[in-house]
Amino acid sequence: MIKVFKQVMNKYERFGTWKAGELLLRPEYALSLANELEEMEIVIFGVDVWYYVDKQIVEDPGSLDISDITDGDNRVRASAKAAREFITNKLPEGTAFVSFIMEEDPQYGGN
Repeated sequence: MIKVFKQVMNKYERFGTWKAGELLLRPEYALSLANELEEMEIVIFGVDVWYYVDKQIVEDPGSLDISDITDGDNRVRASAKAAREFITNKLPEGTAFVSFIMEEDPQYGGN
């Protein structure tokens, strides 16, 4: 499964940039990645929001924390749904990129 996870992340790398150990993606690509993470049964713990400030990429401290989300036996589905809802309808104005905080599971190698 580590190999599949790395292949997915490598696929999205070309659409974004790495900063602070996170893959920053435009919202439309992040939505697609959220779908693939759900298919791989990886829990999303949060969505970080990133802006341009004076040509620098900076993180918004008001990002989405969904680490405590529960939905019976399907935490994976609930976290992906919450992440997609946030990206689709609740991103702050001026958002340039988003990134995911993901489940750190040894079988996937963490984020």
